[in-house]
Formats: sequence, C-alpha cells, structure tokens
Amino acid sequence: MDPALTWTLALALAMLSAASAAMKFGDISQFAAAVENYRILPQALVTPASRIIPALEALAALGLLFPATRAGAALLMAALLPIFSAAIAINLARGRREIDCGCFGPALRQRLSGWLIARNAMLLAAAAAVAAPAGVRPLGLADFVTIGFGAATLMVLYASLNYLLANAPWIHALRRLDA
Repeated sequence: MDPALTWTLALALAMLSAASAAMKFGDISQFAAAVENYRILPQALVTPASRIIPALEALAALGLLFPATRAGAALLMAALLPIFSAAIAINLARGRREIDCGCFGPALRQRLSGWLIARNAMLLAAAAAVAAPAGVRPLGLADFVTIGFGAATLMVLYASLNYLLANAPWIHALRRLDA
C-alpha cells in the first residue's frame, strides 16, 4: 500500500481514537454508566473497564502517529473494535436499542443500531490496512498536503455519518409526524 494512504488512514484513525478517548475521560462517570448499561460486565469490572477502554484508545491514537509503533497500535484498534461490536450485537439481540452506545462519551448520545456494527467494520478494515506493511517511497510536500487534507476529509465524513446515525431516530419520528 502506498505510504501516503497508510499515513492518511493512520492519522484519521489517530484523531478519531484520540477524540473518543478524550470525550470519555472528560466525563468518566457518564462513560462508566454507559459501560454498566450494556449489562455485560460484572459490576466489579465496570469501573476498571471504563478507565481502561479510553486509556487503550489514547494509547492506540498515540501509537498510530509513529511508524515504529503504527502496526501495533492498528492491531490494538483491530482488537478493540470487534469487542465493541460484540457488546452492541449482544444488546441488539436482547432488544436493547434505546441505550447509549457510549462511543464518544456523553458528547454524542447514540442509540444502538446495526449501523454501529457496520461503522465498526469499516474502522476495522481501515485499521487492518494500516497494520499491513506500507510501501516504501519518499514522501514529498504534495504527499503531506494530501495526507493532511485526506485525513481531515475522512474525519468530516465520519463525523457527518455519525451525527446522521445518532439523529436517525428523531428524523424518523419527525417524518411520522409530518405524514
């Protein structure tokens, strides 16, 4: 894979992971409540998990920024995403769609849906691509501009999709009122 694409994906994933960790750390008690509300972990593990999860996300974000640690950080993300998806799937199977996913702490309350699993699958694919060996070629100024704008564009697209998904239930309710 071209090193510019690897850098673009790595930078976008690092920004996403750092934002997620920061928002969770910003109100750790709210995130702990979201973890508890999944009703998967024993009560004794809720508090440690609510601190470990954002710490691992922050570690992944930092690791993605350096070529020497990038593959390991991408694999860490690739390990976390299926765990998050499994927790969502378990609760969807239980019929518990109304709970907050906790994905971005209290900053973005988002109900559980199959779209979250699909989103996580896309993030997993990006993490796997970053973990794969990158091609070797010197990067020029145009590459760095492309990487910066590419990562920023991916983040804007991700945020837009995430906000649309978070607001989908309310949009659907408004459509019913208008009909």
